[in-house]
Amino acid sequence: MSNAQTKVMIISSDCHAGALPATYNEYLPRQYRDAANAWWLAHAREMMSRAGTFFDQEAVEAYATKAGEGGQRMKAMSDPGLRLSDDEIMRMLCDERSPFAPRRGEFDPAVRIAELDADGIAGEIIFPQMAPFGAGLMQYRYPVSPEENLAGCRAYNRWLADLCNTNPERHAGVAIINVDDIEESVKEVRAAREMGLWGGVLLPTSTGTHPFYHHPRYEPLWAVCEELEMPLQSHSGWSPDYGDVACATAMFISEVDMFAQRPFTALLWSGAFERHPKLQYLFTEAGCGWILEKLRVLEFKANDPIFKHFTRELSLGPTGYFERQCYIGASFMPRHEAHFRHEIGIDKLLWGSDYPHLEGTWPNTMAALRKTFFDFPENEIRAILGENAARVYGFDVKTMQAIADRIGPTITDIRGEA
Repeated sequence: MSNAQTKVMIISSDCHAGALPATYNEYLPRQYRDAANAWWLAHAREMMSRAGTFFDQEAVEAYATKAGEGGQRMKAMSDPGLRLSDDEIMRMLCDERSPFAPRRGEFDPAVRIAELDADGIAGEIIFPQMAPFGAGLMQYRYPVSPEENLAGCRAYNRWLADLCNTNPERHAGVAIINVDDIEESVKEVRAAREMGLWGGVLLPTSTGTHPFYHHPRYEPLWAVCEELEMPLQSHSGWSPDYGDVACATAMFISEVDMFAQRPFTALLWSGAFERHPKLQYLFTEAGCGWILEKLRVLEFKANDPIFKHFTRELSLGPTGYFERQCYIGASFMPRHEAHFRHEIGIDKLLWGSDYPHLEGTWPNTMAALRKTFFDFPENEIRAILGENAARVYGFDVKTMQAIADRIGPTITDIRGEA
């Protein structure tokens, strides 16, 4: 069998999962359940009030058709004529058949595996969808107490571990933490690893009222992530609340990547990369090409004599730390960003489908791959689509390739060749 006919091992570096509110309650201590229900209700009403302006309505209709079962959520929530009581909203949020519920594949392991198989994806790194009290991607966006925040993180992590452990060789779950109490954060990282979450730790994009990641208070967190080989993750999603003005969504989509890119400079200048040389850091769904200009500017600063004191304790320059310890989760990698692959480094790029999001490639991943990779050399296709992720996260290549041999595409399929 020629290499072009050998199936391609695809590992998506960016997928999402989340449970129904009622399911999360099974993982929450009883004293937080009423508050969590109140938060879900408030969040749903906020989404209902804004959903009609968040996405173009024709795009919402197209996604609802593409997604099929469970894909009507945004369409239903954006209906301006919808009038529901609090009890009706909560029932719909907790009913897996409701258009308000997440896609079934987000929480049903059997459906999830079937949809991964149909999309040709052997393995995945799983980020949060939505968790109690806004924990995860929207950490510190909502006014909740530190205790509620931590309870939401713990509930999500324990639920995710149960999901991942149904197919542990294929699901690398990313643990979520808050940073109100770093000692508690460290404990949660250890607990997550012991539960079977090995996809790393999601750094909250915002640190709330606490100092940012250049501060020494985070040193125990960097140390435990290095010790347990849990990569640090940044993922776009958080932004300030831009309100209800007409251009609010435009502001969000224009700036959301920027906030996910910020922790890199904090880890760099604070010496975290220097002190923890085996600590890995990934930017996911925050673009690719930006890193080239960012490194150019940082190198200029690092080599300017007036800033020499910044680098006195650093043995490498910004580019050196990026090359040694950083990677990019290149979600639904568009063609124009793929042009930067050699400058960034083929070994630094990990493709992702962003399942099951509107802007992602599911369930038409093969068509999306052809648009980007149709003329790439075979070794680059295999590296970006799966081999890099297997190396960075520690997937068992033999197991992944066996799955790919059953469900994956060939190089010929990806290139669209007859």
